[in-house]
Formats: sequence, C-alpha cells, structure tokens
Amino acid sequence: MKIKIVSIIVAIMVLFVSCSTENGSEVEQGLAVEQEEIAESADQSTAEESSKEEAKEQLAPDFTLLNLNDEEVSLSDYRGKYVLINFWATWCGICNMEMPDLYKFDNDNDDLVVLAVDVMEDKSTVEDYINEGGYDFEVVLDGDGKIAATYLVSGFPTSYFVDPDGVLLKRIPGFMTYDQMNEMFDSIRE
Repeated sequence: MKIKIVSIIVAIMVLFVSCSTENGSEVEQGLAVEQEEIAESADQSTAEESSKEEAKEQLAPDFTLLNLNDEEVSLSDYRGKYVLINFWATWCGICNMEMPDLYKFDNDNDDLVVLAVDVMEDKSTVEDYINEGGYDFEVVLDGDGKIAATYLVSGFPTSYFVDPDGVLLKRIPGFMTYDQMNEMFDSIRE
C-alpha cells in the first residue's frame, strides 16, 4: 500500500515539474552563458545606474523577435492588452501537454495575447509543430536564447504575465492547466 502511495506522489510531482533541458543541453549551456553575462554586466553598473534600473525593472524587458512569417514582433506591440509570455520548446513533453490549454486560454480571453517564445530551435521544426497542432496564437523564435536568458528561464515551460502597461506581474515556472491560467488571470484583473 505504501509503495502505491509513494508511486502516485512521485507521478504527481513529475507532472508539476517543468521540462529540464536534458534533451536540449545546448539550450541549457547557452542560457547559462547568457545569464552569467547579464549578471556580470549588472555587477558593473554604478549606484546611480542601479537606481535608474530599479525603476525600470517593473517593466517587462522588451524584445523583438521574428515570428513564423518572418515578421518582427515586439512585446511592446501588445501594449494595451495583457500578455502571457510562454517560453517553450517542441521537445518538451510538459510543454506539449500545456499547448492545447494555452490555445484555449488565448481564444477565450479577448483582453489577452499569448506570445509563445520557442527557444533555440529551427524555424521548420517549430512551424511543423504549430501547424500539426492547429495553433494560431503568436509564435516567435528566440534562436540564440538571449531573450530566455534575459527572463532567467531555466526550464520549460516558463510563463510570465504582463499587464497592459508592460509591467511584469507574475512568473510561473512549470506547467499550468487551463483552470490555473484562468485563476491567475482573474486574480490579476481584479
């Protein structure tokens, strides 16, 4: 009986843990290097610059990436709407489980945009995945992993809620269900 209970607990824990980068060791190495560079440059700033940065830290770092149509998309393009930035990869099993809920969440909320940031994969792999799933939310490609590093992503999926003014509201490491997405979003709207 105890073995069954332990097995069930372990299975549940696995479901709630985000994808590691074991299949994407290049991603892991690239993110680690980018995070170190960001940390080093932060250490070099003066006290005056630090004060200015603290005021800016409330804003989500803006970025511009290419989408699957080779068009530039910036986070700031979505000012006036809530944004759920979702960092993911096609090889991530947990991300695959979350995608249908992201799609439904995007379609069910007119005041929100899902911005799916694929990290360090080639365009054709991502394009095939998105087309096969029938997803129509905005997908952008973080080919070198710099944006994921800026957002301190260490596993997939990792999501961030951003408000209509561009203020970073909440970081969610790991898998979310549709109900959890709605619950968090409802608490943010209030």
